[in-house]
Amino acid sequence: MSGGAAQAVVAIVSVGDEIILGQIEDTNASWIARELQRIGAMPGERRAVADDRAALARTLRELSATHAAIVMTGGLGPTLDDLTRESLGDVVDPGAALVRDPAGVEHLRDWFERRGRAMPELNLRQADRPPSARLLDNPHGTAPGISARARGPGMGAGCDIFCLPGPPNEMRPMFEQAVVPALRTDGRVVLTAALHTIGLGESRIAEQLGDLMRRDRVPSVGTTASDGIVTIRVRAAGAEEWATCALDQTVAECRSRVGSIIFGENGEPLASVVGRLLVSRGMHLATAESCTGGLLGAFLTEIAGSSAWYQGGFVTYANARKVRDLGVPLAILQEHGAVSHETAIDMARGCLRASGADMAIATTGIAGPTGGSDDKPVGTVFVSVGLRGGQVFSRRFHFPGDRTTVRRRTAHLALACARFTLLGEPTRSLLWSEAEAVRIADA
Repeated sequence: MSGGAAQAVVAIVSVGDEIILGQIEDTNASWIARELQRIGAMPGERRAVADDRAALARTLRELSATHAAIVMTGGLGPTLDDLTRESLGDVVDPGAALVRDPAGVEHLRDWFERRGRAMPELNLRQADRPPSARLLDNPHGTAPGISARARGPGMGAGCDIFCLPGPPNEMRPMFEQAVVPALRTDGRVVLTAALHTIGLGESRIAEQLGDLMRRDRVPSVGTTASDGIVTIRVRAAGAEEWATCALDQTVAECRSRVGSIIFGENGEPLASVVGRLLVSRGMHLATAESCTGGLLGAFLTEIAGSSAWYQGGFVTYANARKVRDLGVPLAILQEHGAVSHETAIDMARGCLRASGADMAIATTGIAGPTGGSDDKPVGTVFVSVGLRGGQVFSRRFHFPGDRTTVRRRTAHLALACARFTLLGEPTRSLLWSEAEAVRIADA
């Protein structure tokens, strides 16, 4: 497939010791990356750099040699550890002292005067800029932004550098006002699609996608995995008409090769897909949870309007509650244990009886880190899905990971079991349960 000419590639740099140390989340970089694609620019390398003048200057020189532009956030405050201005000067005007911009000084004095506050002298640092740079207006804070162009050996035609303040309420308007007009590429776009799958591992999906995942292919196709959900990511960059057609064709081919394990697109939660299937069939769902401790119900109730199809659930963590709330026979628990097909099946049956719902999901297992045995190691989980007037389908999983991971994977795969049951594929082989056949009982 051809027609996807290369876009201008833009690097993103986040400045601050607090980012390096993990004290705050770097949400600015992700936001900027999405906005660059919206205007037809391609996000390139992303870096986080400490408040260190030499390291910042070195980063700007390196990225200027390989990118058409750099968008940098942070380090524009008034204190002595805010070094973005000096580092930028080292790159665009090496050896020259910073100049104090009169318009910047006026902005600062006006900012404090309108708030009835005396301006500390230290704030005047925010009006400093390299001689060849210009300040960017900031109506939402004290720190003006700075824009400059880096030229020199190894920098090709040069690189536009935009230094923006770190606070999102200041950075985002400045990005729209100053960066978007400079980097927008008329008629060219970066389009993406995300296809969410559950039921197979990442390597198996890669086998099915085959040559679609060649690294030199345009549009590009890649995968990411989290808690049993594998997302197929497609990206097409180029002229809008071509990119739209190429993206649609590639998405259709991915769907053809992978099939019904694709449950949603572009961020749609699995719980929402299950809810839509229930509504289309006029059915209601209830849950009975042991090892997930209400997490499954939380996933379901995160969906707005889920009360139309989700009746509620039982959290029966202790065996006594399984007996009292769901009617699981004590003899079943004594003979087979709480973590077993038999208990999961009777939990689903009891949930159907007690709730009056049309479908029930039951979970019971050993989330760890203790409680496992040779026969049932940590990560052993049983999930049952029951249908009123029909059957109960139960399967055994063995999830790797810590306690949190096991619980999240259980909730996701339980929803997958429900979805495949509603699709008429209740015994479909699933990730982490492929070695064991589904056990079927009457509801």
